[in-house]
Amino acid sequence: TSLAASQINEQITHSGAKLLIVAAGFGETGPRGQVSPKLASPVRRGGPVHVMHHSDFPTEPAPPESQTTYTPKPDDLATILYTSGTTGPPRGVMLTQRNIAANAVAMADELDTGSVETRLLLLPLSHIYARTCDLYCWIYRGSRLVIAESRETALRDCKLAQPTVINAVPYFYQKVADGLRSSGAHVDAAMLKAALGGAVKMLFCGGAALPAEVERFFEERDLPVMCGYGLTEASPVITATTPATYSTGSVGRPLPNVEVRLAADGEVQVRGPSVMQGYWQNDAETARAIEDGWLHTGDLGQWDAKGNLRIVSRKKEMLVLATGKKVAPTHIEQLLLGSPWIEQCCVLGEGRKCLAALIVPNPDALRAEIRRLRLWVWSRRRALSHPKVLAHYRGEMDRCLADAAEFEQVGAFTLLGRGLSIEHGELTPKLSLCRNVIERSFANEIEAMYKTI
Repeated sequence: TSLAASQINEQITHSGAKLLIVAAGFGETGPRGQVSPKLASPVRRGGPVHVMHHSDFPTEPAPPESQTTYTPKPDDLATILYTSGTTGPPRGVMLTQRNIAANAVAMADELDTGSVETRLLLLPLSHIYARTCDLYCWIYRGSRLVIAESRETALRDCKLAQPTVINAVPYFYQKVADGLRSSGAHVDAAMLKAALGGAVKMLFCGGAALPAEVERFFEERDLPVMCGYGLTEASPVITATTPATYSTGSVGRPLPNVEVRLAADGEVQVRGPSVMQGYWQNDAETARAIEDGWLHTGDLGQWDAKGNLRIVSRKKEMLVLATGKKVAPTHIEQLLLGSPWIEQCCVLGEGRKCLAALIVPNPDALRAEIRRLRLWVWSRRRALSHPKVLAHYRGEMDRCLADAAEFEQVGAFTLLGRGLSIEHGELTPKLSLCRNVIERSFANEIEAMYKTI
């Protein structure tokens, strides 16, 4: 896990878990030295928590008279998943057997890839995206599932597994596109397909918005990425794209058993059998999230001319400038991420006269640009502040925002010397931005930026 010890401990304590299953390396003292004292174990060896290796468990089945049979009912709690917490502390989402089954079956039937398929599981099983869209669809379809070794070995695993179906987050597709472009060779459809194993037929993306430039890269090579939209609270898929409904920039149409409506302010609201039971031990948050059976997603959306949904921004992430203009920062960030020179970015501006941006340069592209400009710099810090490098990035940003409104232009920016990370609390496990943490981490840089305007 990439969670901090305090986060692990918080979830263990809040959930009331009595058994913790971990990978090798966590040690006798629990994950990273912190483990809830509430954990119990059927076997004790002188300590409050007993750690057993899988080889310690009996290999023979227990006698029939000692076995307990459990037949789950549709509304039984199946799992508690903790949300990423971009707008507050993590909440435990309660999903039932019915929730998960309804979503997985609807997904598998809507995106009928057939039983003769090979799925490569690249996603973490701690998230419902991986469980529903790969694990449970695989069980329902009876197809072949290959689990990737790690995020770092994803492309190697593609060549070994030769998948026909891939579910991934934007990060994966961005890395594929960047890697192929950096090779210097002409990237055609055959080269792209070969990089993904040679047999791929369907690519799906969720978890965050896919940058438009990356979407175009795959579409132009006859391998469009089918983007969907969902929330953990909806098990998770709400809308999905099929080859018949594909439209650049959209997240598709609602699943057959899911209702979607837009509130007066544009908020996406959802109803159906896959909507969660509620938040674990948090009735107040449950009541705020679900009204009259409708789940309030907190996302702002629009219907396009083809009947597909487009996500505009998080409702709570709308920036209000000092001028009164409202800006969706995620929209501006997606435009900026269309530049191959930009690895990460965070747009700011609440209460300010204009927008500003924290930019993490793509290291490979930055090195190439330094060589092209024939700059002699002896440190990364000096490179990031060199006038020619800054001028290049200003030009890139202006290009990306050429079609944006005047108030959506970025007035100032800073090139950061390190990436935004989960370890620093600036990204959630799903790689969403934690804006309040980022603003605290780079408070000095932000103030310095605005002083230049």
